[in-house]
Amino acid sequence: ARRLSRAAPHAPDVTILGPAPAPLFMLRGLYRWRFLIKTPREKLAQGLIRDWISRVELPKPVKLVVDIDPYNFL
Repeated sequence: ARRLSRAAPHAPDVTILGPAPAPLFMLRGLYRWRFLIKTPREKLAQGLIRDWISRVELPKPVKLVVDIDPYNFL
């Protein structure tokens, strides 16, 4: 989570909150962190996120899941 945080993009209309522990911080023996990315509707977040995670090399056991417009934020 710290590596992603350090590589977070800085754009005028984008706010990135986190990393913060997920409400269910440990689930099935795995630790979970989350980021919240706030952008105006007209700005496409997918490209921003794709560029962001492509700049970060994550350790092998780390699994990254991106959920655009999540139904449930748990």
